[in-house]
Amino acid sequence: MNTNVTDTLKPRAGKRFQPTKELALHEPALRACVEICPPRSNLTVVREMTGPYGIPDFTAILGGRDQLDARLNCPVPPLLNEIDAAIAAVAHVKAARSIDSLARAIGWPVSTIARRIPRLVKAGGLVEIRPKLYVRPQGIKPLGGVIAVEAKVEDWRKALRQVRTYAVWADSYVVVMGDLTANALRTMKGEVDKDRGGLMVSGEWVVRPQVQLTHSRPRRVWAAEHVLAALRDTYQPSSAP
Repeated sequence: MNTNVTDTLKPRAGKRFQPTKELALHEPALRACVEICPPRSNLTVVREMTGPYGIPDFTAILGGRDQLDARLNCPVPPLLNEIDAAIAAVAHVKAARSIDSLARAIGWPVSTIARRIPRLVKAGGLVEIRPKLYVRPQGIKPLGGVIAVEAKVEDWRKALRQVRTYAVWADSYVVVMGDLTANALRTMKGEVDKDRGGLMVSGEWVVRPQVQLTHSRPRRVWAAEHVLAALRDTYQPSSAP
């Protein structure tokens, strides 16, 4: 397995230093990222990536290295607006689509899509190959599985709220906790099981996440574009065959 751990941590106004105890959970959190990655698959881990909603401690991308390389070589800036990402996601690389066709594919009003098209074309996220007919660049596409990982020493309820927010855009999540009481562990495991998420407590797996690519293509592209934004200045393209 080829692992690329990328530190994209940038100081943010008002962010306090993390307690030493919570930092101590980062080692098992990174190990969790490695252990959920399928054999012979590439793994990219991003620290404190700003996602569409929330900032996980780590975001693991399982596979998708070729897509990452292709997207980073594409000159189009990250499409962080949800509508822009959705429009590009449903456009084809070769078969041109009209504004009406794009709107139907997304399920949004034509007027909403039409307002975004000129900006997308200017940014390069769409290419107008004939009047009012558009294709997308090759590099804009979903990545492999995207897993949000959150480490918490205590307050498992807060941890669960956070990872469920990440699950709006991530394919699954893992919560890495310190010690839990027997009652808290039992309750939290039940909640995580419902979500098909993952839970690690005191460095040991309680339940591993089920990674299923169930989000729509527009939502997956939106997540991928946030990964791109985090990696642009720090990612090293893979040299592995």
